[in-house]
Amino acid sequence: MTVLDDPPVTPSPPANPRAARLVTPVRALALLVAVAAVAAAFFGVRWSLALGDSSLELARERDAVLIDAQQAAINLNSLDFNHVDAGLDLWEQTSTGPLLDEFRANRAQYSKVVTDSKRVTTATVADAAVAELDVRAGTARVLIGVDVKVVPQGQDPVVTRQRLQLEMTRTDAGWKASRLAPVKSPTS
Repeated sequence: MTVLDDPPVTPSPPANPRAARLVTPVRALALLVAVAAVAAAFFGVRWSLALGDSSLELARERDAVLIDAQQAAINLNSLDFNHVDAGLDLWEQTSTGPLLDEFRANRAQYSKVVTDSKRVTTATVADAAVAELDVRAGTARVLIGVDVKVVPQGQDPVVTRQRLQLEMTRTDAGWKASRLAPVKSPTS
């Protein structure tokens, strides 16, 4: 008796060739899980790299010094003759170093000038930019455009534009003004 080898079995094509390529819910879910895993890995790596980026610290400090400098410019250019002591207290709270020393040394003189002038000044910041920032040293230079509304008692208000350069110093209480100087235009 001879043993006949069975002929090889070839799979028969599906009755509908398009059926083999149809996206089933299981296949769609598997694809979505794979795409989500790749996206999570990519963004996870990017996030971990950003955590160690020193430019983020620099950006945070720049924003902090800019906000504090703008407030300092408002505080140092706003004063009401009816509430001189409160205004001069704010000047001292806003400043440090040589500027604070100057305010303390001349406080009585400033108080007399403001009281005698019978004026109210209110400042608003028109524009500001950090020109220099040394995070390690805790120093910065900020350029600020300030509109100061001056209202002498019984007179119409006058608005003047001032350009200032504030040197800021980081303290335990935040950034404070240590020097203040007007910025002159080339024609003045």
